[in-house]
Amino acid sequence: MAVTAACLAALAATPASGHAAETRTASAPHVMMRQEKNYQVEVDNFSNQAFDEIALAFTRNSTPVTQILHQFNVPASSVIIFDLGPCSDVKQYAVSGLVGGERKFTTGDVDADPVGCDDIVTIRNTAALEMHRKVR
Repeated sequence: MAVTAACLAALAATPASGHAAETRTASAPHVMMRQEKNYQVEVDNFSNQAFDEIALAFTRNSTPVTQILHQFNVPASSVIIFDLGPCSDVKQYAVSGLVGGERKFTTGDVDADPVGCDDIVTIRNTAALEMHRKVR
């Protein structure tokens, strides 16, 4: 009878799903932190010109040192993407295309858009350079 009472007591303490009861501890609520989006500059080479190098120079708000990113051997009709790091830290950038050490185009200094964080630089055969910001 004592064994039967112990078994009945154990069944009563087990939830209906058949799993052992959860042990809950007091802790801080779960906090999800969203990682900041990175600033990206997409260079669309829609021209028939291949470039030996596409260079992107940029500055950050957190440091006065200019950083330069390079993509070598960029063929005609290609797309490359530069990742500049956290949006809020990018201050300014400039994109240039070089062939044989000679600069064929440059955007000049472009102030970063801390809201959009995605820019597109389009190179066309007319030697005109277009710049677009993606609206999100």
